[in-house]
Amino acid sequence: MRNTRRAATARTARTPAALLSAAVVALGAVAGCGGGPTSREELCDAYREYQKQVSRPHILSNEKVFDSLRELGEAAERYEGDDSVRAAGPALRKMGESDSYRPAEAQMRLRPVRAECRTG
Repeated sequence: MRNTRRAATARTARTPAALLSAAVVALGAVAGCGGGPTSREELCDAYREYQKQVSRPHILSNEKVFDSLRELGEAAERYEGDDSVRAAGPALRKMGESDSYRPAEAQMRLRPVRAECRTG
């Protein structure tokens, strides 16, 4: 009886660890879905979303501006086309992850993205 109880306890102790491991793997798989290459259409959609958020008044919080800038940076980093767009990605993402940014700097960093979206 004692061996049975010990085996049952061992299985119970491993179950949460196994579930946690499975959850981490599943979460990683889901999170990785957006990590593929970015097409021009996806890049330009992210650029338009950023432009929309920047042009809106944000009375209480401009969090959506930062979110859209971060997402644009992530899309630019994975862009399949122009290397200058990919090179601008990390700086744009970093600006979106911060709690402040200079609009003039953002516009300068956005030049390759803007040019890519205008030529398409």
